[in-house]
Amino acid sequence: MRRRLAIKKIGIIVGGVSFLPYACSNEQQLLYPNLTPYLKSKQLELIGLISDLILPKDNSTFPTKESRKEFILTMINDCYSESNTKKFIASFQSFESSIIEFYKKSFFDLSFNEQMNFLTSEYESKSNSLFFLDTLKNYSILHFETSENYMLDYLKFEFIPGRYEGKVLI
Repeated sequence: MRRRLAIKKIGIIVGGVSFLPYACSNEQQLLYPNLTPYLKSKQLELIGLISDLILPKDNSTFPTKESRKEFILTMINDCYSESNTKKFIASFQSFESSIIEFYKKSFFDLSFNEQMNFLTSEYESKSNSLFFLDTLKNYSILHFETSENYMLDYLKFEFIPGRYEGKVLI
């Protein structure tokens, strides 16, 4: 009987130790079930880098709750149909292959000027990667335009619907 109890306790300890690294991590990872089967974490980082190149971020003037990369990936994951998601992924893969074909190295290894020149040439050439770049551009702008400071300072948006105008002449 004691052997069974010992084996049971060893099993519980081994199971607990195997889940310990996941439990101790303070970092929350967002899951994108429509994208993660097709894209690796390095590719998700590339999407964030390209979106920051398209529209440079300014967290001091226009802070947002989530990063632009998280916003874009969430919008694509949640709002795109399956066909548009596959079109986005195919366009992204076309973008990656054209980088390797043109420069023979990854986008991360390019200098800032080379990155900007490549993005400009890809956008103007209307190649297969245009859907990918258009999506990133549109969602980058949307992320900026939905920041609280932009809405308050530039659009004069009021978060309270309809203010009370006390004594108004009729």
